Amino acid sequence: MYAPGPAAPSPLGAFLGRTFRGDWAGAARAALWPVGLLLISAVALAIPSYGQDDDVVIGFGDRMQIALAVLLQALGGGFEAKTATGSRYADGGWSDFGTELGGVGQLSLIPLTVTALWIVALIVGARLMRTRIAARGPQSPTAGLEAAVRVALLVTGAVLLTGLFARPTVAGAVKVSSSPVLAALGALLLGLAVAGGVLHRDDLAQWLAARPAARAVVRATGTALRALTVVLALCSVVAFVCVVRWDNAVHGSDYEGSDGSLLLVTLFLLPNLAVMALGLSWGAPVEAEGTGSSPFGGGYEREAFGLGELGDVVNDWAVVGALALGLVSALVVGVMAARRSADRREQMTAAGVFFVLFLLLAGIGGFSAEAGGGTSDGSGYGSDYGSGYGSGFDGGYGSDYGSSGLGSGGDFGWWGTSDGVAGSVQVGLSLTEALLFGLLWVFVAAFLAPYLMRMAGARTQLVAPPVPPVPAGAPTGHLPFRTQVSDQTRTQALPEVPSVPPVPGSRRRTLVWVVTILVAFLVGGGAAAGVIVWQDHRSGGGSDKGAGQPRSAPTADRESGSSSPDAEPGDDITAAAEVPGGYHRLNDPLGFSFAVPEVWTRENVENGTQVTYAGPTGMEHIKVGVIADAGYTSYENFLALEETAAKKDDDYQRVELEENTFQGHTGALWEYTYTDESGRTVHAADQSYVADDGTEYAIMIVGRDDIWESGVADTFRVALETWQTE
Repeated sequence: MYAPGPAAPSPLGAFLGRTFRGDWAGAARAALWPVGLLLISAVALAIPSYGQDDDVVIGFGDRMQIALAVLLQALGGGFEAKTATGSRYADGGWSDFGTELGGVGQLSLIPLTVTALWIVALIVGARLMRTRIAARGPQSPTAGLEAAVRVALLVTGAVLLTGLFARPTVAGAVKVSSSPVLAALGALLLGLAVAGGVLHRDDLAQWLAARPAARAVVRATGTALRALTVVLALCSVVAFVCVVRWDNAVHGSDYEGSDGSLLLVTLFLLPNLAVMALGLSWGAPVEAEGTGSSPFGGGYEREAFGLGELGDVVNDWAVVGALALGLVSALVVGVMAARRSADRREQMTAAGVFFVLFLLLAGIGGFSAEAGGGTSDGSGYGSDYGSGYGSGFDGGYGSDYGSSGLGSGGDFGWWGTSDGVAGSVQVGLSLTEALLFGLLWVFVAAFLAPYLMRMAGARTQLVAPPVPPVPAGAPTGHLPFRTQVSDQTRTQALPEVPSVPPVPGSRRRTLVWVVTILVAFLVGGGAAAGVIVWQDHRSGGGSDKGAGQPRSAPTADRESGSSSPDAEPGDDITAAAEVPGGYHRLNDPLGFSFAVPEVWTRENVENGTQVTYAGPTGMEHIKVGVIADAGYTSYENFLALEETAAKKDDDYQRVELEENTFQGHTGALWEYTYTDESGRTVHAADQSYVADDGTEYAIMIVGRDDIWESGVADTFRVALETWQTE
């Protein structure tokens, strides 16, 4: 008998073993990017003297350590300053006390600029490491995750050491702490998430491909992040310009007396200011709350700075500008969500994610500070305030508090106890009003954006185009896409109308609408503005609902098919070709696949059998239809459709209508042009064929005639050459 061999390690043990035996040098190079960013930023923040002039109390080294402590708050660290044990202020301004002072101060401030730059630096390092991993050839399936763990551990260790270093003692009297453990924990979580997403991206994409709902949520989240980036960039520019103008007004145009420290700090807090500017422009005020207590009393004060206060401090035009900023920001969110979403559900999901992210940034984008302290004996108060308050203060308060808190030494009674001095201040957006007004602006804009895009001539699948009336004498049989009316009767859909730019006159109507909405937002503001815009759309949108749509389009239903524009009648298009560069293959749940340009995506499904594929801009699109048990030939169907098209529009022109053979099946090609309502010539081509099981497949492309030869025809050719069915 043989002794049993060693037991195989568990999957987790094997994963950890590969992780710790992996490439630590590559991980160190990736981790160097975010760590180096922190160090460089600390040096930059330490350069200004911050008004110390010739009498420098806090030197460059101390300023750098303090800057590191502040920067680590971007990763979840804290900032605390307290007096050193035994420190005495027996000279200078504190000679009246002549006794030991004790106190603690805490600052809570997350510099979002540093957080964003730290994440970007980590992404750069992780991408470089991913390139090196790919160059090594085949790896284990979890190689990306293993590398991500190594990078996260190195980043965490570096942040922990940085936090331990960022604990200076200033002037021998004040100790600064940065909560290094909390900062390291935040770095670990962010490092795992960011590095894991970059290094394990391909496997994550495969996982999402099998889960359409999760993929839609991820797409919506990506859209929300892009919109948030654009909006915060816009608000950051506005906020920075305002700070520069204010600094200019204080120090003069030549900035005499200014060392630039305000502008430098502004850059590190620019996203924080941008979030406040966005909230203010949407009607949520910036609030400041202060509390204080001492042996002699206490108090509470709250101030709010909203649009009304902005008008009082500056002028009414400042309010107009703020509301315009809010309107533009809301429309950016709505338009980006409408352009990048496949349907209303995904669009509203993107708007909801943006709203949640806005509230999150509003909650963490402010700052708060707390401080408290006292003296080590009560007689000091008598010596300082005896002349002002008389003997009663010196004798009464001095003896009372000398025996209770302050006279006992060591217990300074801060944070609001009856025998200490304490205070706190908090500044940030009002979350209640940010919730109310942000909800209104974001979702009203998301609701209106598709209609505004339609009026402006932009293509969107979120709002259905108007359906043309049924022409008199229209043929009733053998259209490729049908709606079953009864068991004995079959009818078919009318030709669907391709999206095209509006007529020139609609530009003026669009301008009128935009100005109307702008005035409604500016005058009403907040909730009233949202209601006005909604009512305006509901009551007045009908007259222009067809703006930008073609007249009764002399085209076949988009769900009919067509052939390659280069195919001659009778050509036999057979095997599917390989996907050329610049294209990607899309596999449709309806049982077919073909190649489209890389920027094109599957947008929506109509009637359960009609699928649209299009890019982010332009009217060009491909529509595919699948009809079971067609019961007719594609050529017969096209002849009937052409008869209807010719009756509906005199501008219809046939380019080609011939029978052909498509991948071994009998089919037909129909290519034609017509003029839309704006006077633009539209070019369309349909390839349709009936498979062996009686199912008709129709592939139709619609585009502008002036770019047909330069691009649209090639897109259609590639689609047909790469067409496959299950």
